[in-house]
Formats: sequence, structure tokens, C-alpha cells
Amino acid sequence: MVRKASCLLALSLLFAVLLSSVCLAAGKIVDEDFSCKGVLLGDSESVLQSKWGEPMYDKIAIKQGVKVRTYVYQDRSEASVAVATGRVVDFTVDSEKYIARNNVRQGATKFWLEKTYGKKQRQFLDGAYYLIYERENHPHQHLLLKIDPEDGHLLELRITNLPLTEAERSMMQEEGEPMLREVDSDDASLMNIDMSSLPQEDTVRLEGLGR
Repeated sequence: MVRKASCLLALSLLFAVLLSSVCLAAGKIVDEDFSCKGVLLGDSESVLQSKWGEPMYDKIAIKQGVKVRTYVYQDRSEASVAVATGRVVDFTVDSEKYIARNNVRQGATKFWLEKTYGKKQRQFLDGAYYLIYERENHPHQHLLLKIDPEDGHLLELRITNLPLTEAERSMMQEEGEPMLREVDSDDASLMNIDMSSLPQEDTVRLEGLGR
């Protein structure tokens, strides 16, 4: 009887260790989360062209205070390249079709998002709630998960290196971020295209995961 009890205890401890390992492995941001279809934020324009192919068209705009060339593809994906650096700074995808790591897609539950990326306080940004994750050693690269305010399921996904607030933009300027080179005077007429989505507050408001 004692031997049987010892075996059960040993099995229980082994199960606990395995469960702990699984829990520790889950819910972690990785570099892959800041890439889209084989292209990583910060990759060159030539890498984008080699991986994504020919776009339907492209357009120049001022996006969140940064002059970018946005390439639009047939599957409704968009990739923006900073004109000043020639580096990829933003991905916008068709949320109804795009599938991210660990089968994260539109409609993914709060539980599944936390299991994949880890727990995060939701933030109120530009009139909606988001879970915002940063890439390790790249604090201005963001994975933005727009979530439902009621139950936290995923509505939209975006990957960006563009500043989310005026405060972050100022910080990036102080750090000497080259993509924030002054906009040419000839581009002044473009300044209102996307700047309306850039919050004027110094910080975003943080709230708990629950209502």
C-alpha cells in the first residue's frame, strides 16, 4: 500500500512538473508575431517585393506622422514602407481571412489570445479597446489586437512600427528615429490623411481586462 501511494505521489509530481512546463511555454510573444507572410517589420522594400510579389498599386501618404509608400495587394493586404528609410513599418491585413501564429484569427477568444501571447491589460486607443504587445528589444514595434469590449474576442489584427501616440512619436524623435524625418513642405496637404487616428493624449488609458 505504501509503495502504491509512493508511485501515485511520484506520478502526481511528474504531472505537475509537465503541466508547469506547458504553462510556462504558453503565452509568450516571439519575433514571428511581428511578421506577416514571411516579411518582418524592419525588412527592406526588396525583401517585401520578393516575398509578396507584385502589388495591384501603391500610394504615398502621411500615416501617423510618417511619410510612407503603401503597397496594396489583391488579397487586401497592405504593407507600408517608410519613404525615409525604405524599411517596412506597417502591415494591415484582411481580418476575415488572415491567420496568425497558433491559429489566431478573427473571433479568437480572450482565452486563446492570452494562451498565445500572454496576459495584457487592455488599452483604450482611438475609440476602441486593444491588447498591445511590444517586441523584445524593439519597444516601438507593436502587435495590436483590437478586441470586443464585452467578451474580449479578436476583431482585428495589425502589426506596426508607427507611433501610436504623440508622446511615442516625440520619444522616437528624441531617439533619432530616421523614418520621422521632417515631412517635405510639398506634402503638407497630406498631413490630415491618417493623423486623425493618432491620439492627442500623452498616454493611452489603461483598463483591466474585465469591464
